[in-house]
Amino acid sequence: MNLSPLPLAVFVVDAAGTVRSWNKACEKLAGYGAADIQGMTLDRIVEFDEPPGAAASGAKQRLAARADAENEGVLKTADGQRLPVRITVAPQSFDPDAPGTYSVILIPRNGRHPPRYALIQDLPVADLIESLPCVFYVIDQSGHLLLWNRALEEALEMQAGELPSTNVKFFFDDKDRPLIVDKILGAFETGCSTHEAELVSKHGKRSSFLFQCARSTLGNVPVVFGTGLDITARRQAEHGLRVRERAIYSSLNAIVITHCEEGEHRIEYVNPAFERITGYTLAEIRGSDPRFMRIDGCDEDERSRIREALRRKEGVRAVLRNVRKNGEVFWNDLRIDPVANLDGDITHFVGVINDITEARHYERRLHHLAHHDPLTGLANRNLLQERLRHAIECAERDGFMVALAFLDLDNFKHINDNFGHDAGDAVLREVAQRLRASMREEDTIARMGGDEFVLLICDPASHAEVAELIERIRRSITAPVRVGEHEIVPGTSIGVSVFPDDGDSLEKMMRAADAAMYHAKTLGKNNFQFYSAELNQIVHEHLMLEANLSRAIRDNEMVLDYQPKVDLRSGKVVGAEALVRWRHPVDGLIPPERFIPVAEETGLIVPLGEWVIDEACAALKAMAALGVDDFVIAVNLSARQLRQRQFAERLGERLRRHGVDPRKLELEVTESHLMDHPEEALEALAQLKALGVRLSIDDFGTGYSSLSHLQKFPVDYIKIDRSFLGDVGHDGQLVITRAIIALGHNLRLKVIAEGVETREQIAFLRQHECDEMQGYYFSPALPRETLQEMVAKDARLPD
Repeated sequence: MNLSPLPLAVFVVDAAGTVRSWNKACEKLAGYGAADIQGMTLDRIVEFDEPPGAAASGAKQRLAARADAENEGVLKTADGQRLPVRITVAPQSFDPDAPGTYSVILIPRNGRHPPRYALIQDLPVADLIESLPCVFYVIDQSGHLLLWNRALEEALEMQAGELPSTNVKFFFDDKDRPLIVDKILGAFETGCSTHEAELVSKHGKRSSFLFQCARSTLGNVPVVFGTGLDITARRQAEHGLRVRERAIYSSLNAIVITHCEEGEHRIEYVNPAFERITGYTLAEIRGSDPRFMRIDGCDEDERSRIREALRRKEGVRAVLRNVRKNGEVFWNDLRIDPVANLDGDITHFVGVINDITEARHYERRLHHLAHHDPLTGLANRNLLQERLRHAIECAERDGFMVALAFLDLDNFKHINDNFGHDAGDAVLREVAQRLRASMREEDTIARMGGDEFVLLICDPASHAEVAELIERIRRSITAPVRVGEHEIVPGTSIGVSVFPDDGDSLEKMMRAADAAMYHAKTLGKNNFQFYSAELNQIVHEHLMLEANLSRAIRDNEMVLDYQPKVDLRSGKVVGAEALVRWRHPVDGLIPPERFIPVAEETGLIVPLGEWVIDEACAALKAMAALGVDDFVIAVNLSARQLRQRQFAERLGERLRRHGVDPRKLELEVTESHLMDHPEEALEALAQLKALGVRLSIDDFGTGYSSLSHLQKFPVDYIKIDRSFLGDVGHDGQLVITRAIIALGHNLRLKVIAEGVETREQIAFLRQHECDEMQGYYFSPALPRETLQEMVAKDARLPD
């Protein structure tokens, strides 16, 4: 049994220590009868251990010294036993008629009795009190518990042994304690009291309770007993209701609540916003049907939907017109929802009115802005998606084809950077006009933002017709655009997807067209591509490569190998070309032709190029440490690096930091990169040349160099592209190769042949006095350590 059916043993003594009253538990515990206890002094019954204030005179001083403190001692029973007890002495603050009296509460210490003092275990009331769905308590006039149930322990998160020594007011927050004391005092004085307060547990948990208590006696000890019902959930619900009531009152939207009964809907409440919007006060319209504001014969379809929803007792939303009190017509966006009682019956409806009159005045303009691009007047992404979704639905139903084309203008950033954003906008408007001229009325042309356009072609006759149309559009876009004094030639990369072959939803169609466009760009731009499953795999791999490349540079997955360069006259290794590879942790070694274009597109070529230069400088320092001072390492330079602001200045700082002679570093730039913007390239090369580094033109013969530009470029070497050495026996190749060697020498440049793989090629190059070679005939690209060993051993090209 958890509950003691008898309260704690308690004596009430006066200031002199004389027992004035006691409860039955005292008689049971001490073994004295009522006649024996009457008139005893506390000293005869209880002996305190090491009594504080022992030197003080008088019982009053001794009791006052022990009040509200933990005391221990023994109870001297009638049969002569000495029972160890814990003693609480508390002033009877709730007995205004007997000031200076004390409650002396005894708690056995020898384990003879359980914490809740089952001194009498055969009373059925114990089980009854313990099973109450509330807390139960008995308090004496000192404000201490004499009896309680387990529910109170759980609410306070306290052990039974902790409760008797604590005044009940300390179970509540500081601000609530005066109320608690007042209510308990009121119960002692008037016989009962009721109040609500929060119990604060030992660990800070707060629970709201409704307490009801009444005066009684235990033996001849006055007490208050009562119950506390946990109303935490109710309090929370009431708070929520107050918050919602305030929200309704403060809402900017008009709110009306109606009571429905027998098909009638009568207004019970409207908020201030309703009064402001409509002009009607609650006093004027309480009990009216909200339909009194309607306009006869107007918006009948919407009103019919509302009536049907109310009949079915369902929510509904409608947009309709009503009349204000002053006669003005206003548009309102109305939402009506039913409210059910606890039995699930619909008793009320809540209507929320949003005045959208001003918005309606601008509806046409807003609709156009929401669905069209402001620069070109074309459909925007929202309208395109609506029409594409509708086209797919119709195509599924009627079995026709839908084509979607994504267009991206090539090098549009270059147009903005070189001619200005106004010129760029003019090009976009002209492209839009050309697209309108090429497309049918029933098709859709959209601008997705920036330089991206989309064409939606409904029900074309065949794939061939789509291809002819797209090619015609591509040619029309590439025609020059006159902007002021400038003539700008735009290009476009186009990707096409077809329903149902390439996707059965809007999202799949758009992804497929975008992937096809991306592939068109990777193939050299200014072309169009249809989507295919194979293409999707290529694009996916490309995107994964792009996502992993930044991590690879950061995590040092890049490695640099060096292909030796050999002097064809002496056969000596005089330098090497640094070639970067990617050692992927899963895919193994990835060659540069796979990831360098991605690095160029994403801008990662810049940090990658800096890493390559750092590694090459480290290799040059290692060669110098071996005593090799005339060794040159060549590094490929991308167009993006060459166009970087202050690239030459930063390169100089990097060389000085590594302590490398600039003449030992060679920078290779492809012929095609130089000729894209020859004037800019000339300025950048001049700055690099001023540093002292060597410069070479890579892949010479594959571009469209003019002699006038070639004479101006401050380069030291030209490299013959490997394609001109494939078959030295071919007359055409012989002529071109000899011409390149002669041209280089006439311009006082050294000539290097790359991709040399056969003895016949070596013989040919020596015969025509080519200066240097590199290729598999002598050596593939090598790790730095292997290259150092080769140079240290003075490995040479055989005669």
